[in-house]
Amino acid sequence: MKKIALIIGSMIAGGIISAAGFTWFAKEEPPAEKTSTAERKVLFWYDPMYPNTRFDKPGKSPFMDMDLVPKYADEESSASGVRIDPTQTQNLGVKTATVTRGPLTFSQSFPANVSYNEYQYAIVQARAAGFIDKV
Repeated sequence: MKKIALIIGSMIAGGIISAAGFTWFAKEEPPAEKTSTAERKVLFWYDPMYPNTRFDKPGKSPFMDMDLVPKYADEESSASGVRIDPTQTQNLGVKTATVTRGPLTFSQSFPANVSYNEYQYAIVQARAAGFIDKV
């Protein structure tokens, strides 16, 4: 009887400790205050599917019936439209180099047997009105 009470008591204590630890470590930090979009100056509105087309006011896109997206003055402009976070570039180990023009001298030869696949071989009979006199 004492053994069962000890097991039940240790299970209850373990549950309380794990619940307290979960609530302690799972606390959310309050989100950082961002500047509201009303304070930021909108340069123009554009369609995400056609970013080269600019509009003066918000609304629906005439091309895809999507909401237009604002382009703010304080956003970075990228010529290519693709931006990669520098930390991601570091983590991926991306290296850049200047382009050089020259001949490719790498070649290899491997021994091989080339043959057709007998299972995919098919005879096609073309039906046509007429006779073949000479081949």
